[in-house]
Amino acid sequence: MSLVLDSQVACPCQSGQTFGQCCAPFITGEQIPETPGQLMRSRYTAYTQANMDYLEQTTQPSMRARYDFDDLKKWAQDSEWLGLKIYEESHEEDSGRVCFTARYRQQSGIFNHSEDSQFILEEGRWYFVHGKEYTPPAEKSLGRNDPCLCGSGKKYKKCCMNK
Repeated sequence: MSLVLDSQVACPCQSGQTFGQCCAPFITGEQIPETPGQLMRSRYTAYTQANMDYLEQTTQPSMRARYDFDDLKKWAQDSEWLGLKIYEESHEEDSGRVCFTARYRQQSGIFNHSEDSQFILEEGRWYFVHGKEYTPPAEKSLGRNDPCLCGSGKKYKKCCMNK
């Protein structure tokens, strides 16, 4: 079951745009992502919706057999998605990479999934190829009165610190 988002809500990828302005056109097939960064954001948003069809379609065809999309769907559905932070994005003619951290909550706690993702441009479309572990740049630690990383707009002490 995929979650359906209103096109006027903030996009889950935390781009600062609405879902309708940001990831929705890619997920619905109305537009094709022009950069690896756009594809990464839309793939993160697809995870928040447990939209495995989009995730499979945007994985390089020769790599699809390496992924268990049923297991990924269960993981996506069992997670509360808290936000995406992109640290680096680059691309040249037909290859690109995006280094990011996706935050999510499961029953056992809050997790940071940091990855250096590789992308390839084939026949005018960007595809995710694979990812490897990534160590993000050091950041100052989160204080109780800092804005919560989940993007709620609340202070950390009034939001995820208590969960």
